[in-house]
Amino acid sequence: MEWTLTDPSYLMFVVTDLVVIFALVAAMRWLNRFWVSPVNKHPEASNIETGAAVIALMLALTGVTSGEFSLTVWQEAQVVLTYGAIAIVMLMCGAWLQDKLVLPALNLTKATKMGNVEAAFITGAHLIGTAIVIKSALSWVSQDEQLGLLALFIAFVISQFILTLETRLRMLWTSGGLIKAIAEKKRPPVIKAAAQHMGAAMAISGSAQFAMAMQYELGLSIVAWVVSSILFLIAYIALAGLCVKIILPKMEEYEGGRPALEGAIYLGWGFLLPALAS
Repeated sequence: MEWTLTDPSYLMFVVTDLVVIFALVAAMRWLNRFWVSPVNKHPEASNIETGAAVIALMLALTGVTSGEFSLTVWQEAQVVLTYGAIAIVMLMCGAWLQDKLVLPALNLTKATKMGNVEAAFITGAHLIGTAIVIKSALSWVSQDEQLGLLALFIAFVISQFILTLETRLRMLWTSGGLIKAIAEKKRPPVIKAAAQHMGAAMAISGSAQFAMAMQYELGLSIVAWVVSSILFLIAYIALAGLCVKIILPKMEEYEGGRPALEGAIYLGWGFLLPALAS
C-alpha cells in the first residue's frame, strides 16, 4: 500500500472499484436467485448455486481490478463495470450451456429450483471453473486493452470447450454415473465431480501464458491457447489419476469419504500444474 503514501488520490480509485464491485455482486446475486428461484420452502440448493455465482464473479473481477489503475477515476469505473457486466453474461451463458448442451439428460436449473443440492453443486462448480479461465484471460487484457474483449470471448469459448470435454470424458469413464448420482442425490460422488471440474479449470488456466507470449499474432495465439489447454487437461487427468491410484489403493475403494479424498487430489493438481508451467 506504499502508493497511498506517495499519492493519496489513489484512494479514490480504490473506492471507485469497491463501489462498482458491490453493485456488480448485488446484480449477480439477484439475477442468479431469480434464475433458480426455489419453488418450495427449501431454498438451500438455490442459495448454494447463487453463492457459487457470487464467488465466480468476484474471482473473475480479481483479473480486472489487479494491476495498474486507469488514467482517470471515470475510466476506472467504466473498465471495471464493463468487464464485470461481460463476466456476468458469460457466467450465466456458461451455466445455460452446461444445462442444455453438456448435461441435456438433466434439467439442472429445474432440479435446483426443486431443491436438488447436488445439481446446485455441479452448476456452481461450472460457474467457478468458467470464472477461473476468464480470470486467466484478463491478465492478457492488462497487457493490451485493445485485445481485451476478444481475449475474454476466446477464453469463454475455450473454457466451455475444455470443461465440456472434461465432463464428457468423466461421464464416459463412469458410464453416466454422474447423471445418476445427481438424480439420486448422492452427494459424495457429486462433490468429487465438482472438485474435478474446478481442478480442470485451474489446470488449463495456466495455458493462457502461451497465448500471451504470442499476443500480437492472434491466429497463432488462439492455436497455442487451444492446443496447450488440451495438453494441460490431459496432463491433469493423467497425473491426478496416477496420484489417486498410488495414494488411495484399490482395496480402499469403498472406504467412507473416498470420493472427497479423490476430489481433493484432483483439485490439488489443479493448483500445481499452472505453477509448474510458469
